[in-house]
Amino acid sequence: MLAVLFIALCILTGYVVSTAILPVGRSVTDSFKGEPTGLSQLFYRLPLWYVTGTIVLTWLTYILACAFSDQKNPLFLANTICMATAFAVVVFGLIILLRKKKIPFLSEFGKLSHNEIIAIALIASVIGYLLYLTFHVRNGQLYTGGSVFSDFTPHLSMIRSFSKMNNFPTIYTVAAGDDVRYHFLFEFLVGNLEYLGMRIDVAFNVSSALSLLSMFGLLYTLAVRVTGRKLAGGLTVLFAAFRSSWSFFSFLAGFMDYSSMLTGIAENDDFVGLTANEDWGLWNLNVYLNQRHFAFSICVMLIAILIFVPALQETFDEMKGKWSVKNFFTVDLFSRKGFAVRDIASPIFAGLLLGASAFFNGAVLVGTFVILFVMAVVSMRRFEYLICAVIALGLSLVQSSVFVKGSVVSTSVRVGFLSGSSTVFGMGEYLFLLLGVLPFVLVGAFIKGDSCARWMMVSAGCLIALSFFVSLTPDIAVNHKYIMLAVMVLDVYAAQFIAGLFSDGRALVRITAFLTCIFMTATGLYDFATILKRNTEDRAVVTDMSNKIMTFINENCDSTDTFLTANYFLNGSEGSYVILSGASMYLAWQYYGWSAGYDTSTRDKVVANIYDAQDPELLRQMVNATGIDYIVVSAANRESEDYELNEEMIQNVYPVAFSLGEGDDRFTIYKTKDVN
Repeated sequence: MLAVLFIALCILTGYVVSTAILPVGRSVTDSFKGEPTGLSQLFYRLPLWYVTGTIVLTWLTYILACAFSDQKNPLFLANTICMATAFAVVVFGLIILLRKKKIPFLSEFGKLSHNEIIAIALIASVIGYLLYLTFHVRNGQLYTGGSVFSDFTPHLSMIRSFSKMNNFPTIYTVAAGDDVRYHFLFEFLVGNLEYLGMRIDVAFNVSSALSLLSMFGLLYTLAVRVTGRKLAGGLTVLFAAFRSSWSFFSFLAGFMDYSSMLTGIAENDDFVGLTANEDWGLWNLNVYLNQRHFAFSICVMLIAILIFVPALQETFDEMKGKWSVKNFFTVDLFSRKGFAVRDIASPIFAGLLLGASAFFNGAVLVGTFVILFVMAVVSMRRFEYLICAVIALGLSLVQSSVFVKGSVVSTSVRVGFLSGSSTVFGMGEYLFLLLGVLPFVLVGAFIKGDSCARWMMVSAGCLIALSFFVSLTPDIAVNHKYIMLAVMVLDVYAAQFIAGLFSDGRALVRITAFLTCIFMTATGLYDFATILKRNTEDRAVVTDMSNKIMTFINENCDSTDTFLTANYFLNGSEGSYVILSGASMYLAWQYYGWSAGYDTSTRDKVVANIYDAQDPELLRQMVNATGIDYIVVSAANRESEDYELNEEMIQNVYPVAFSLGEGDDRFTIYKTKDVN
């Protein structure tokens, strides 16, 4: 299958690029302090190859498709050239590496311990099951899980716009215009895999599974290299998967007796929480299920941190016993050693990778910038950080200028995040309720940790501070991603501290460590159980993969056609098939456009004015002014409270292109394109 070949070429291209062209991370088996860890390089290398190669080939395919956008089948030409080029590069690169005796290290598989093999198998099984549970096709029906269907509306729409509608140049299909303000390249990757023959659920799930496995592998690598202990690596992955919070314990405290508590635990299928929007599943594994591109971009962040932590560690090792704030500002800040470049390839590689990931997930790029900036403040080899930053920022600005009309961000001061408070006490209370026992563990980790660990914790803390004071999008809730990124880094040091407690010879200390782990993961584990409950097939949004609406749109329309519709979201109605066709909608559910920075209030007025138009000439003027090519009238329009549908007027002015059903449930598409 061509889609499988594409994924294989991604991994092999990543191997060649990161080993022969811009070699990075030559040794990852030792800790950052130079201590042997017994860590297999597979945990770092395989994710590095997958992420690097996927970014390279996805971008190359996309650019070529845009170049051939005037052709009938741009993806065919783009994939042909891209895969042929990748194959040539891989063959040439492997020849060079074989001559240098740098071949893939099969011996690294032998370094995997039995516990690691069991853990990998367990994690892969859980990830695969969750991805299948939330999105799969069976007997020609597409099942989209109850905890993800809403967020999947823009994602599936964009995926199908590439695989079925040739969305080149690209627009945001749920708020059609002349630009795309939402990061879309992961959706393009999935759409391209579907185009190459992989069924949409398989394409989405395989890409997501590889991303999640890569994320946990890189996080494990970071933790082991920071702490020198595999136990800390395992705990870090555990804490990242199952969040720390008081929410579950507060939920239990609400029951009057043991019997009602057991019944409540078994019957509840809502995400528990003490803070605003926690019932969305805003902080748990569900985020990775409904925001599939998030894990892929986190991999880029972790690779960048792994590249730059050695410079920070080296700084504190050399300054051990003599580091002070006074010395730093009077001597170290301006020293030649502080700006020396020891490894030019790695910062160039990191900069290219970060910059190229901007439209995979912009929030992760911003979060990575913050962490690396704070690291660079006290780190030696600052010029390496600068090289990385200049390349990454330059690439992201180029992409923004191409894809976005106007500013890519709408920066504003928004004190308090979702705490609803602008006071330090209010924000502190919010974090206490949200993070549970984690802050107390971090206090111990900060006291016990060395200077490098403390500064890394400060770096992550600055990212949390950003979340509480600045918003880069209209929707402040988006800042939750910054807190999740920061907590993921902080989990490394929490795990280091708890692993130290487990190493203590005293039984009471070990029991304390065990109980702390329970408190750290209880809410996340209950969230996991809730995800399972909310994604059974009887609660899924079910759509027919061979629906006539999709068939008509895909056979008669293209990506330049704009559909006027009700404010659709994926809910199993006829509107779902417009979404799954990949059609460009003038305005779907308003949140998708608003949160991406589109003026949805003005569009709402346009939608209402067209649907309840009383004058045929005015109707034509409005339709022509907005570039609408098709008007959809369905039950959702007839039931709208925002306007009184005047379908007779639309019917008198424009011909029917497609109709399905009868009466109030009739679904009709009127063609305005090329109609005077």
